[in-house]
Amino acid sequence: MIDEIKSLPPLPASVVRIQELCMNNDTNIDELSQVIAGDPMLSANILKSVNSPLYGMSKEISSIPQAVMLFGISMIRGFAAANAIKKTVPIDLSPYGKTIDDLTKISTLQMALVREWYRNVDKSMLPLLLSSAFLMELGKLIAAIKVIASSEAEKFAVEVSEGKALEEIERCYLGMSSYEITAMMFAHWNFEDALVEVLRNISNPATTNRYAQVLSIITRAVTLRDGLSEAGIAYALEKIDELGLKRGPFEEAIMSIKAAQK
Repeated sequence: MIDEIKSLPPLPASVVRIQELCMNNDTNIDELSQVIAGDPMLSANILKSVNSPLYGMSKEISSIPQAVMLFGISMIRGFAAANAIKKTVPIDLSPYGKTIDDLTKISTLQMALVREWYRNVDKSMLPLLLSSAFLMELGKLIAAIKVIASSEAEKFAVEVSEGKALEEIERCYLGMSSYEITAMMFAHWNFEDALVEVLRNISNPATTNRYAQVLSIITRAVTLRDGLSEAGIAYALEKIDELGLKRGPFEEAIMSIKAAQK
């Protein structure tokens, strides 16, 4: 897996610059908007993402400055990085029985859920949570490549279709979860240590990293295979109880997301 990560090409200059700006506490929103606007395809993809019905905007967002103001720097950074990676990494999610559009929809749903949940719990945690939430499933791109190369894609896909836990399947075939692979990817691209640490610990049941704990709950409620399911919600609530968190804000967020999906 290390060799696959090391062979990944560098991210586009526009995304590298966005990352640099977002790591600066004195980031100028106008400068960030100009960098994004300089990449027409990136601009179009970001505007498509922020106009998802899941975010509940009353009218269409038509400009990058408007998107940055409404969603914040960290959330826009997540959109930019994810879109760039989907162009950088070969895509074949057939071992998971899904497409890149499926993965994008799930990542958007996960980000929307964590945003709806934690803006009523602890807004100070949202910047890192939002970036991590939109990026955390991208390790599945590399996981799929590795499985296909091993000639075990068919067996992997059968186990996925049988309903076995995705993380358990990944560990069986790859020796690690796709979230750990995502952490390795972003360490390779020199993203900040805090984000890499969160991603690395999402699938660690013993972690004390609160951000990783929150995202582990999100990954139970919303999965690539099943989307937002009642079984997943029940599983997420078990984790909430285990961690001593309050159910109410999470359940309210679920209701809001379900309403937005109708």
